[in-house]
Amino acid sequence: MNSPHFISDEDLHAYIDGALSEARAQLVKTALAGNPALAERAALFQADKALFKTVYGPLDQRPLPPEWIARAEARPRINWRLAGAIAAMLLVAAIGSLTWRHYAPAAGRDVVETALDAREGSGGEPRMAADDGAKTGGYDSALRRTVAANLHVPDLSRMGYRLTGLTLYDRAAEIVYRGPQDQLFTLYVRRSDGSARFDQFERRGLRVCIWQDDQISTVMAGNISAAVMQRLATLSYTGLTS
Repeated sequence: MNSPHFISDEDLHAYIDGALSEARAQLVKTALAGNPALAERAALFQADKALFKTVYGPLDQRPLPPEWIARAEARPRINWRLAGAIAAMLLVAAIGSLTWRHYAPAAGRDVVETALDAREGSGGEPRMAADDGAKTGGYDSALRRTVAANLHVPDLSRMGYRLTGLTLYDRAAEIVYRGPQDQLFTLYVRRSDGSARFDQFERRGLRVCIWQDDQISTVMAGNISAAVMQRLATLSYTGLTS
């Protein structure tokens, strides 16, 4: 039997959600202060929650797909409450897999391959390459003009990553960072086709994350772990769109 002082993943999730009793919450808080590994695990769970909120938050404002409505109307015994419950179950299943794709994937050449080509220097002729002597404000303006969206160059200094350059292509941009061990981390940003997509995987020997909403496609790539990518992806996407 577990000790009452044992902190489970369920405890951490409940602590983040504010669902623990005052006594149990204090116990978890003390444990986090004295256990860096546990604190890092809690931070990852919190990053997950922020990620889900950012991706799925706007969905409750969207109408039900017409085919769902048609099916519900064709079955009078199924009421709207049940239809909503079914939709919620499907959403939970998608969250549990940490991979979700709404609507169709981007048409034409895959944005991930385009982004990795740009990272390797074979992504076509750049329109402009700026070095780290430029001010971040100038980068913001160039990014907005190129992608035609209200974007900001993310500040990743909390993770030890410094901005080192911006390369502009035809309606796309690559933002370049260097990490604590001088490792390369890139963000490739262009307009989305209107669909939403999130995935994390390995390709060309790199950890890659694609985060796409109805406005922009963002491809992040680096020689980093899945856990570090998870945190960098959340910080990058929220920084771009905030």
